[in-house]
Amino acid sequence: MMSEPQEVIIYKERPKSWNTFWAGTHWRKRKTERDRVYYAVRAAINPAYIKMYKTVIDIDIIVYFDTTGKKKQLDSANIVSKPYIDALIGWYIEDDSRKFVRRVSTQSEVDDDNPRIVIKLIPVEE
Repeated sequence: MMSEPQEVIIYKERPKSWNTFWAGTHWRKRKTERDRVYYAVRAAINPAYIKMYKTVIDIDIIVYFDTTGKKKQLDSANIVSKPYIDALIGWYIEDDSRKFVRRVSTQSEVDDDNPRIVIKLIPVEE
């Protein structure tokens, strides 16, 4: 029996780009960013509605960017996904290995009025 898809929505969140995340950034700054994302994701999760997946899942990360002013939209290939996936471990997935996560995709959209990140967890029938 397949589980239902679940979503985590993090409002007013803007992910770092891979270019920024790895471009000579000191490991401590990368850890600070990872920790910030971890707490943002955990704050968006209501523990009463969490179901740990027992099946393999696909994860879609859709980022809705605010492009007003000088803000730019990242292309989907430049959206850092790893810290968001790591924040789900222990709540929705046991681990982010292939045993639990088959695919991760990123998508870039625009919503100037409601910037956010939507993380969709989709069970896979294998």
